[in-house]
Amino acid sequence: MKKIIVLLMIFIMAVSITAFATENISVYIGNKKLEFDVQPQLINDRTMVPMRKIFESLGAEVTWVGEAETIVATRDSQIIVMEIGKLSFTVTDVKTEVTKEVILDVPPQLVESRTLVPVRAISETFGYTVNWDDATTTVTILRPAA
Repeated sequence: MKKIIVLLMIFIMAVSITAFATENISVYIGNKKLEFDVQPQLINDRTMVPMRKIFESLGAEVTWVGEAETIVATRDSQIIVMEIGKLSFTVTDVKTEVTKEVILDVPPQLVESRTLVPVRAISETFGYTVNWDDATTTVTILRPAA
């Protein structure tokens, strides 16, 4: 009986530690830590962050089209269009008139009344480099070289 209780306690602690680590993901752009109203989350091993904060922090203007559950973000000559639940998004460069599709592992989704998007896909689309430190559950977004 003691072994079962000990094993059960170890299991509960392991689950609690995993949940706690997921809730404490830090996101930095360079040395500046971003603060979110809904915490970044790991969903299917992808770090998801509130869309407005990440887009605006990367210099984009963002619009939420609620009736279509669509995100439209513009930065320089790029226009990104993402839909809730869709495993891809489009990036159009208005200067070159080229549109490309970016495939996602995890789609944008609504969590706690916020739209979460994959931080790596968004950042890399704008030319940033993204690093993940598993030990500290930290995402570091590095600006492109000028």
